[in-house]
Amino acid sequence: MARLLNATDTPAALTTWGRRRPAARHRRLHRPWHFRTVVGVVFVVMAASSAPSPLYGLYQQQWHFGTTVSTIVYACYALGAILTLLLAGGLARHLGTQRTIGAALVTIVVSFLVFLLATGAWALCLARLVQGVAVGLLTSSAGSALTDLHRDRSHQAAAAANSAATSTGIALGAVFSGLAVQFAPAPLITPFVVLAVLSIAGLGLVRAIPAWQTMPAQLQPWRPRVLRLGAEPRGVLLRVTPIVTASWAVVGLYLALGVDLVGGLLHTTDRALSSLVILVVQGCGGVAPMVLRRLGDRAASVTGCALLAAGVGVSVIGFDAAHAVLFFIGAAITGAGFGLCFMGSSSTVTAAVLARGHSQLLPGFFALAYVAVSMPVVALGAAVSRFGIAATFSWFALAVALLAAAAGAIAVHSGRPQPG
Repeated sequence: MARLLNATDTPAALTTWGRRRPAARHRRLHRPWHFRTVVGVVFVVMAASSAPSPLYGLYQQQWHFGTTVSTIVYACYALGAILTLLLAGGLARHLGTQRTIGAALVTIVVSFLVFLLATGAWALCLARLVQGVAVGLLTSSAGSALTDLHRDRSHQAAAAANSAATSTGIALGAVFSGLAVQFAPAPLITPFVVLAVLSIAGLGLVRAIPAWQTMPAQLQPWRPRVLRLGAEPRGVLLRVTPIVTASWAVVGLYLALGVDLVGGLLHTTDRALSSLVILVVQGCGGVAPMVLRRLGDRAASVTGCALLAAGVGVSVIGFDAAHAVLFFIGAAITGAGFGLCFMGSSSTVTAAVLARGHSQLLPGFFALAYVAVSMPVVALGAAVSRFGIAATFSWFALAVALLAAAAGAIAVHSGRPQPG
C-alpha cells in the first residue's frame, strides 16, 4: 500500500453564458492542433496525478512514516478532486472551459512547487490535495472542450480521445516516476520539474487557441455551490452508475494491490519493474478506446463490462497459480475493459449534456468515479493487514467481477438516452 496509485478520468460539459450562437460557432474552424493540445493537457495532468505514487517509498525512508500515512496522502488527493467536482463543478460554466483548463494547469504547477519544497508528510497531503483540485477542474471542462474542438463535434470521438489520454497519462506518469527512482540522480525532483515544464507549455498552447465560447465582457461574482441534479440528469447518472462503479472499482483494485502482487510474483523489489502492471492496465485502457472508437455507447459499455469480469478472473487464476504471464494477460484484458467502459459511459453522459444542457451532470459523473476508485484503495489497505494480500485480492476481485457482470446485464437492457 505504500505505492498507492490513483485514477482520474475525464470529459465535461461545454456551457456558456447566455444564449449560444450556433451559426457563428459552426462557421468557426478549429485546426487539428487545437484538439490535440487539449488531449495533451489531459495526458499531462493525469500523468501528474500518478507520478507521486512510486516516490512514496523514498518519502517514507526520508520522513519515517508508514502505510497509514500513505493512505491518508492518497485520500487527500481523492478528497480534493471530489470536493472540487461537487462544489466547483459549475465553474466551467462561469469562466468558460478554456479558462478553467488554464486554471487547472496553473493549479497543478502549484502542486509541483509544494512537492519540491516539502519537508514532511503534511506537505505531501497538501500537495496531493492541490493536485486533486487541479484534476477536478480539468475533468469539469476538458471533455466538452474536446467535443467542441473536434472537427465533427463528435462526442464519441472526444470521449475516446479523453479515455485514451487519461489511461495512458496515468500509466506513463507512474512508470516515469518509477524509472526516476531507479535511475535519476534526483528522483524527488526530476519528475516534477519535467511535468512543470510540460504543464507550462500546455498552458501557453491552450491560451493560443482561438476562443470557442461566447462569454460575457465582464464576469459576475462566483461562489462555490453544492452540486444539485434535477430529475432528468439524475436518471442519466443512475443509468451509468453500475458501469462507472464497476469499472473504477476494478481499477482501484489493481492500483492498490497491483505493484505488490507483481513484486511477489516476480520476486523483485524493483519498483520500475513492478509498476509494469499499471502500464499494462492503463496502457490497454488507452489503446482499446482508440482501436474500437466506432463502437456505440451501449456496445462499448457492454463489451467493457464483459472484459472487466473476464480480466480480473484471469488475473486471479494467474496469481493463485504463480503464473506471472497469465496475471499480466488478465491485467491487459481488464485495462481494455476499463477503457471501453469509460468511453461508453462518458460519451453517454456527454451526449445528454450537449442535447439537454445539464451542465452539472458531468461533474456528478466524475465525482461518482472518484468515489468508486477511492473506496477500494482505503478498504483494501485495511483488509490486507488483516487477511493478507492473496485472500484480499481474490475476494475483492470476485466481488468486482460480479458487479461488472451485473452492470453489463443492466446495460444490455438500457440504451443511450436519445436527444430531444
